[in-house]
Amino acid sequence: MEAQPMPRQFMRRWMEFTGVATLFAGAMYLNYYAGKYADKAGAMASTSPDIVLSFLPVVDMRFFFVWGFAFFLAFAIIVGIWKEWRRAAYILWMYCLVIAARSFFIVLTPMKMPIDALPLQGEWLYEVFGRYMTFRHDLFFSSHTAFPYLGFLLFRTRWAQWVFLLLSFLLAASVLLCRYHYSIDVAAAYFITYAIYRLEKRYFRARYRGWRRRWVRRD
Repeated sequence: MEAQPMPRQFMRRWMEFTGVATLFAGAMYLNYYAGKYADKAGAMASTSPDIVLSFLPVVDMRFFFVWGFAFFLAFAIIVGIWKEWRRAAYILWMYCLVIAARSFFIVLTPMKMPIDALPLQGEWLYEVFGRYMTFRHDLFFSSHTAFPYLGFLLFRTRWAQWVFLLLSFLLAASVLLCRYHYSIDVAAAYFITYAIYRLEKRYFRARYRGWRRRWVRRD
């Protein structure tokens, strides 16, 4: 029995996703080396005063900081495949933009983590995966806050949107209570992520769709 050719629509979407996945790998590469630089520069800086942290107690939310972010990643992948597979490449493209923007900001404004931050050493998920994605002094802006919030902006299923928004608030609380970020890192994450979302919609989406027409939809 002869193998049936793959549906043309599937092949087109696979080509689109492969192209954006290459860009995503590049964004993660940029994030890694920007994070290493920010970590080195931030270690030589001084801690900054923070009026919000001065009123907040130190609370051990390290488990949620690590596993809550892991849940976000798993949730985004599962819901993305289940509900948003036709838009998966576009969603990944938006995360490329936010990761690239964050890489720029952490190099531009290297800061030192608050002095009473709880140690992450010994958390095995962090030791195996997390230390290659985030660094001690890559502070501005908070990816734990920004990435779930971007999911809230991008995903179209209502219940998934509210899960992403709740995760964003809870992870924002965890980074503040564990002293892994200053309050400006968390507040800026919402403003910058929303600004990137709006700027992409206004200035870059037509170019993205043009790329799809030229390279993805051709026969």
